[in-house]
Amino acid sequence: MDTLFTRPRLSLCMIVRDEIDCLQRSIDSVRDIVDEIVIVDTGSTDGTIDLVKRYASKLAQISWKDDFSYARNVSVDMATGDWILQLDADEYLRKECCFDLLRSLEKQDMLAYNLAVRNQREGGYSEIFFPARLFRRMPTIRYFGKIHEQVTPSLLEVMKSNPGWRSDTLQNVVIEHQGYMLGHKERKNKKSRNIRLLTRTLEEDPSDIYRRFKLAQELGAETDIGYHHLSIALEALLRLPEQEIKEKAFGHELMGNAALRFAGRNEPQKAIQISSIAESLFSSHPVLSFVKALSHYLRKDIGSALKSANEALAMVWPPGAFVCNPDWLREDIYLLLSRIWQDKGEYSQAIDILRKGVGEFPGSERLVQSLIRIALVAQRPLIALNAGARWMKSNGLDKECLLLCAEAAEMHGEPCCAARWRSLARGVPASDRYTKLEKGV
Repeated sequence: MDTLFTRPRLSLCMIVRDEIDCLQRSIDSVRDIVDEIVIVDTGSTDGTIDLVKRYASKLAQISWKDDFSYARNVSVDMATGDWILQLDADEYLRKECCFDLLRSLEKQDMLAYNLAVRNQREGGYSEIFFPARLFRRMPTIRYFGKIHEQVTPSLLEVMKSNPGWRSDTLQNVVIEHQGYMLGHKERKNKKSRNIRLLTRTLEEDPSDIYRRFKLAQELGAETDIGYHHLSIALEALLRLPEQEIKEKAFGHELMGNAALRFAGRNEPQKAIQISSIAESLFSSHPVLSFVKALSHYLRKDIGSALKSANEALAMVWPPGAFVCNPDWLREDIYLLLSRIWQDKGEYSQAIDILRKGVGEFPGSERLVQSLIRIALVAQRPLIALNAGARWMKSNGLDKECLLLCAEAAEMHGEPCCAARWRSLARGVPASDRYTKLEKGV
């Protein structure tokens, strides 16, 4: 392979199974910068093997042992490069990052790099985390964990025994991950597999905080069993020394998830306590400020709730730390602020904050319907009618919105218009939408 400068050899290591839909893009993103492609297949039946044979320098076909680390380590053992780049088949390296990645291999004292992995989520949002994906090939560097496998523990051991080595984060080298964009059936199968492997891992090592947290997420932290595992993980995390907690890449998110659950289960004091600890150990975050706002609201501390909610709304969403749709969170903040102002009897303020929210998220049914309802409570029917009509012109007829607009028309002294809205509502099932509002409505 031709390069602009002499550098160490780089091996791409992958494990695959039935990846025919995405593997080509993954390989194409890096095949011009790697010296060899090492692929371990764990049982493909969809034509993946034929594709792999076109590109792989080395290919192994092994049986799946319900152990991601085992398969990863097989690929590492087959590699011959000085450095290893690990990608999954549903990931690809952004082309503009290739040069920076290659230059990073020149540093003599570097053992490993954390790269930015951007998880693309359904709903149009993404979050970034920074796992170790680029590291030197050494016999002592191994993956650990049947699932959510990591190479970091062995990297730390190498650096501990040889202080001359160090690691760094390449924030500008971005790997795009599209695996969370799976269809319903694929997500369901993946979830079942993950729960099985995580459960087995915890049977072998009940003290594994990270994988207990991941199990809580797979089960759903809002469920009783998910909340049970989340609580155990949090208690175990908080028993660690502060410095060790700070070193846990998942610590911030675990605390934030727990705080959200405490608030959702009407335990505001615990939610505020955990949010404050997370802020002191890591950093402030819109999720934590929202949790504090909601918790203060539950405690009837309206002044503190208003302060925290406004802080959350003003914050810039930082990379990493939380798996959460930032747009959905901002909608929740707008809704909470409107409830606070409504409880204070400041209906104009409640309407203004919801108008701001609708301006930012014109497609939010939650914000539009809340605006209409508060306008009705405030005896301002024209605001309700305008909001409802504007929503339905863009999004189609909506039964609930039609009935609210009928109520607004009646309040405004237009019974004929109200009757027309109600007549339309009778012909619209609650779950149906029409693409455009009928002319003249």
